[in-house]
Amino acid sequence: MSNARHILFLVPGFPKDENDFNCIPPLQEFLIKFQQYYSELEISVIAFQYPYHKYNYKWNDINIFPLAGKNNKVKKLFIWLDALYTAKRIHKIKVVDVIHSLWLGECAMIGNILSRKFNCTHICTLMGQDVKKSNRYLRILKDCNIKLIALSKNQSKQFFKLTNRNVQEIIHWGIDDQQLIDSERDIDLLAVGSLIPLKNYSLFVEIAAEAAKNYPEIKAVLVGEGPELSKLKKLVKERGIEANVEFKGLLNRKDIFKLMQRSKIFVHPSLFEGSGYVFAEALVNGMNIVSFNVGYAQDNLKWFIVNNEEEFFTITKKLLNEKLGFYPVNLFPIEETVNNYASLYGMN
Repeated sequence: MSNARHILFLVPGFPKDENDFNCIPPLQEFLIKFQQYYSELEISVIAFQYPYHKYNYKWNDINIFPLAGKNNKVKKLFIWLDALYTAKRIHKIKVVDVIHSLWLGECAMIGNILSRKFNCTHICTLMGQDVKKSNRYLRILKDCNIKLIALSKNQSKQFFKLTNRNVQEIIHWGIDDQQLIDSERDIDLLAVGSLIPLKNYSLFVEIAAEAAKNYPEIKAVLVGEGPELSKLKKLVKERGIEANVEFKGLLNRKDIFKLMQRSKIFVHPSLFEGSGYVFAEALVNGMNIVSFNVGYAQDNLKWFIVNNEEEFFTITKKLLNEKLGFYPVNLFPIEETVNNYASLYGMN
């Protein structure tokens, strides 16, 4: 068994308590499982923006140090200084061996400074839209000595295209197997995510409308909140499918899993994903997926990758007419994630 080590996580946000299921679910799963495997490891977390209070607290026996930045641009510099000060206090109590930042942004920038001061390894996990041309930190941190981790091959390729630099590893955020309940699959189409233009949920509505021509009783459910909500509801009304499409709003993860276990086809029309953890969630809950080649996407008997909108319509309508299997598939087991990061941390 390896000696106990101390890992400092730098993150934009962290669950305010153990019931805050929707705040970075893959990180939550990872930390809980990692502690089970490596109970001798000490973990500390500095959360820059969320929660919106500055009281240190415990989350599953992990020490959390919130800075309550609240995404206030005026306070940015003060939050960065506070992060440096807090990290130095943590390091003084117990030496930090590894810094792990999430998102190639302000957390990675501060992590880069701290890793030089502490003379320790700095790992940064690329999380999604930080691998886009608009991210100024791509230039700021271009030549820094950071071990960069991508979540998928697609994300790794995008990062190389923008920076001409390879990541050190590709490590998927993994997921635990789920206990499937014996429920009726009474929902034909399900979509889950933030209702923003990038997620392209107008295509989900159009697919439901097209399918309703042949299947008048089709049931489609959209879970999520965002600025596109009113536009999507208007589109549903215009297509005359108000009886077919249900908007569920924001749900906690447990309720989303219950919906997944009632659903047949997971329709994810997003135009970009760094990972798309929701893919892993849909598969372990027995669903079949139709998506573009984004994030985690990979060929599988239950995963249909399309190249354009026309194929999206064709494949989805075809699946609605077939007898589908609803057995769970775990392409991204959490154990692999834990083992891969343990190697990077020097735990094995």
